[in-house]
Amino acid sequence: MKKIPHLISALLLASLGQAAHAASESPVYLANQNPFVQIYGLPKSEAGFITPKGKLDAMFLYYVSNNAYSDDPGNGEKMTWDGETSQFTMKLRYGLFERLEVGVDVPYVQQSGGYWDSVIRNFHSLVGFPNDRQEEFDKNQIDYNVSGKSSYRMTDDHSGLGDIRFTAALPILIESERSRRALAVRSVLKLPTGDSDYLLGSGGTDISAGLAYTDKELLAVINTVLTANLGAVYMSDSDVLSEMQLNVAGYGGISADWLALRWLEVKLQLDMHSAMYDTELVQLGSSLQLLAGATIHVPGDVLIDFGISEQLVTDATPDVGFYLMVGHTF
Repeated sequence: MKKIPHLISALLLASLGQAAHAASESPVYLANQNPFVQIYGLPKSEAGFITPKGKLDAMFLYYVSNNAYSDDPGNGEKMTWDGETSQFTMKLRYGLFERLEVGVDVPYVQQSGGYWDSVIRNFHSLVGFPNDRQEEFDKNQIDYNVSGKSSYRMTDDHSGLGDIRFTAALPILIESERSRRALAVRSVLKLPTGDSDYLLGSGGTDISAGLAYTDKELLAVINTVLTANLGAVYMSDSDVLSEMQLNVAGYGGISADWLALRWLEVKLQLDMHSAMYDTELVQLGSSLQLLAGATIHVPGDVLIDFGISEQLVTDATPDVGFYLMVGHTF
């Protein structure tokens, strides 16, 4: 794990200045990494167009997020969220028919004390942000502790297979020469393959349905593609905080993808979801998350995505998160 930051740096340095191909025009594939949220089948933003028939999009994704915060609303509920969540995911999307894309996400999840605490504190000091919250906790420890109508406690590192997701997408509006807009219905079925005792999964089966819309016309004059996602997810009864859990949540997001150079896309994205728990704990409430990143195109139709996530408005998302994706179309 300690070698991962060096691997990321090497990949990015090796990519700079390389040739390019067509834009990927896809949003950042990342949802809220809150350890009590990522166990559910919350969909990640995807494009309004689907993978062409006979083509396979294969991607390997690495996410890591870090948080150090406690909450006591004074109603008998308390929460401590101090730790680091990492996910290594193999994402596959295949064009089975002209009007059907199928896919699967296979995640490996780590819940740990991590190693980013010092980096984040140094960064906050450099840019003038306070470290008051972070300095309440020892560095690189894990302490997930919730008490109230339900309770949960984990203070040791754990890792393993997460909940596997199967996806499907059907186009409603197909991009053409006359209209560079696309709209698709997307659905996710999440199965309980991860161990809920260690927040590797929820212990329940979830299903979602939503719309994904991509518009290449509205801001074409500045080489920018807009994508919006909107839908709902049904979460069956979980083994985690079951007395607090809600069964339905809404989600949405909007992203802008600017083709800055033939080999470089710059992305800015806002994602949100409604609360998944019935509680006054803000860390388990609705969320609004900012994602900023870039896609680099390298020879051989290889894409490298990287970027950062930051919490906005609420404390239901991690203080900071980082992502890296390497993908290829076959």
